Amino acid sequence: MRARPALLLVLLSVFALAACTSGLSARHQPGRHSTAQAVAEEGARERFDKPEAAAEFWAMKRGITSGTDAAALYRSAEAHRRAMPGYSTVADALVEGGGRRAIASSVSQRTILSSWTFLGPGNIGGRTRVLAFDPADSNVMYSGGVSGGIWKSTNGGASWTPIGDELVNLAINSMVIDPKDGRTLYVGTGEGYFREDVRGTALPLRGDGIFVTHDGGQSWVQLAFTASNPDFQWVNDLAISPHDSARIYAATRSGVWRSDDAGVTWKKILATTVKGGALDLAMRGDIAGDYLFASCGVFEQATVYRNEHAESDGGWTAVLSEPGMSRTSLAIAPSNPSIVYALAASNDPGPDGSTQNLLAVFRSDSNGDPGTWTAQVRVTDAERLNTVILSNPIAAMSPQCFGGGASDWVPMGWHCNVIAVDPTNPDVVWAAGVDLFRSDDGGRSWGLASYWWTDQRQEWVHSDQHVIAFDPKYDGAADQRLFVTNDGGVFRTDNANAAVARGSNAPCSPSAAVRWTSLVHSYGTTQFYHGAVSPDGRSFAAGAQDNGVSIGNIATTVNDWHPIGGGDGGYVAFDPLSPTIVYTESQFGAVSWYDLTAGQEHPVHLPNAGDPGSFLFVTPLALDPNQHTRLWVGGSQMWRCDNAQAAYCSAASTLLQSKISAFAVSTASSEVVVAGTADGSILRTDRATSATSQTTWPSTMPRTGYVSSIVFDPFVATTLYASYAGFGGTHVWRSTDGAASWSPLDGSGAATLPDIPVHSVAPDPTRPGRIYLGTDLGIFVSLDGGEHWMSEESGLPSVVTEHVTIGQGAYGPAIYAFTHGRGVWRAELMNTPVRRRAAGR
Repeated sequence: MRARPALLLVLLSVFALAACTSGLSARHQPGRHSTAQAVAEEGARERFDKPEAAAEFWAMKRGITSGTDAAALYRSAEAHRRAMPGYSTVADALVEGGGRRAIASSVSQRTILSSWTFLGPGNIGGRTRVLAFDPADSNVMYSGGVSGGIWKSTNGGASWTPIGDELVNLAINSMVIDPKDGRTLYVGTGEGYFREDVRGTALPLRGDGIFVTHDGGQSWVQLAFTASNPDFQWVNDLAISPHDSARIYAATRSGVWRSDDAGVTWKKILATTVKGGALDLAMRGDIAGDYLFASCGVFEQATVYRNEHAESDGGWTAVLSEPGMSRTSLAIAPSNPSIVYALAASNDPGPDGSTQNLLAVFRSDSNGDPGTWTAQVRVTDAERLNTVILSNPIAAMSPQCFGGGASDWVPMGWHCNVIAVDPTNPDVVWAAGVDLFRSDDGGRSWGLASYWWTDQRQEWVHSDQHVIAFDPKYDGAADQRLFVTNDGGVFRTDNANAAVARGSNAPCSPSAAVRWTSLVHSYGTTQFYHGAVSPDGRSFAAGAQDNGVSIGNIATTVNDWHPIGGGDGGYVAFDPLSPTIVYTESQFGAVSWYDLTAGQEHPVHLPNAGDPGSFLFVTPLALDPNQHTRLWVGGSQMWRCDNAQAAYCSAASTLLQSKISAFAVSTASSEVVVAGTADGSILRTDRATSATSQTTWPSTMPRTGYVSSIVFDPFVATTLYASYAGFGGTHVWRSTDGAASWSPLDGSGAATLPDIPVHSVAPDPTRPGRIYLGTDLGIFVSLDGGEHWMSEESGLPSVVTEHVTIGQGAYGPAIYAFTHGRGVWRAELMNTPVRRRAAGR
């Protein structure tokens, strides 16, 4: 019986916030209206996504500090969830055993596992660290999303299917396919590049070992030796011996490990205590032994090691370790394996005093022997373009492009650092950080092959590259297919040998002849913070990390979502009387309204919009359900916009000690507004439409922590629910007196909620007492007003659910889940009789 995934540490995978820096926002996706030069200048001078702020917000919301063992908290919460009773919304039945471990005999397993409908987007994507091809059929490929799990395409990337949702961890960071059996695939979990240090969140993207499939992804087994094993919490790379498929190598934070029995047992063959451990493996397959290179270290002194007989217990030799060397990626020339390349970042201050820019591109023509590595190009090279391989080219070279100003060096060598050699020519080398570069002379000079910021579709590739992989049938002539993965998914070029752009002006405007195609089709890995559904249920809009606000429609496919707002998207709202008007926001209260008919975006005149001192990174907003032109926005004050499309907004409260994090307007009266803050206070006013900057809202504090949602009960106007997103304490509260007092609602006994952040509450308007929660462990449901809770077992992927809401569905009300890593999903609350009979009702 196929069980639903036990989430365990999958939650840590969702801390994989999308693009790291300079990432393509929805504002800059192809098809937007702006000239290339204008977009280039804007992209160079402004960072539309705010990765550091996003990471800080994520940790703050959950109350996680540098001393918090987040992994232990999630592990404990998952164990609790597994012991809880389960419930299927679609079947309207209890699920025996709970915890996604069993299916009641009265409920069809097929119904349980297919009850939620994926609505998209399938064409926006998310950070993808790995890609592997079936050796017998290059149209069959596998990819891994750091917060989206494992995906498979059988048609060369024309469409994708998730195949690993039952894994206990979806933080996919490494992958290798058996060269002799394309149905056998190993995947490693945990993104081990110390993003938690760089972003200052104390949230390591920890994995939980290695998984294997022997049937092309239909079923998976966790390698027991690696499960809950500290040495395998960050599996940075995997390799298989070309001589014996049972011999596997793993690069982890503790060193290089070898298994001689297809992963049953493992032995550490290279120990290291350097920060990052072993990060990259390169296997030479043309000689008898397992001739293996390993690159170790990031942010500290890095070293490249070589073992000419890694299948035995022979020694390792340090072959490259230049002072100041940080993360270093490796590539062996397939047509001449004696030639080895290394792309190294630098720990030492370089341009503009920044570190993790380029140190050098090294090459050895003598099998990687010590003393044979030469720097083909360094960060001090006279040709500026050669120096920005591991930075953001358009920002670093903005003075050349725009006639003055300062360069903005954005060091990315710790995060996106990849090199690959043309299979047919050892002097043709590809390397990438933010954008893609190619050298045709062995690494001595470089040209630009992609532009993350352009509106010109064929020259656009999403930023922050992680894989460069040639089609298995690549011959450099008839087949020039090259694949890359990045923070936006998977892309392909069919003319990898076309001209690249050269010279100091190369980044200024798209001028490379290499043409790219996005393969992000049915690839649902988008990380949403909030979402809304149109009154007729036909459209849905949502705000995403790094990908702005986008909108989809039930009449089109999941691959037809399109952007309507840029930056890091946040809250959205449809005008209930004019649903072609959508309110959107980007970070820190930058609110706009978008006219879908005209295709135009208009700012809302909100004072201090975009100011981190005035608004949270994700700013709550809502339309008054009784007056569709009145918009409320929460920050260090409550703001009321009586006609958001035409007038400035007015402060409707005094300055607060903590910023507004959630609020709700009563459907019974526009005068009643209740708001929660980031420190745990809940405020209320009965004079909302006349409130001013001098109005003090009475408050209570059920507990400290981040108030993540407030909602009115659909049946009783004076009853409200509030949720808290932090660990510890009660997570759900109810007030029956209009927010004057609050009672805990976490349940009791085996039906108590686990200690897990709760982000959203959605009372069911079709059945009194049924309440849904969106949490870091998926969805929970109560049938008795919160006295007892159950784990929702209807097949939603294992992913953080930031927002749940009830909207119009196919047959009536439906529940919508806006997830942080797997897009938007819907489950009907009012099924047809046919569907109920199919479910055994």
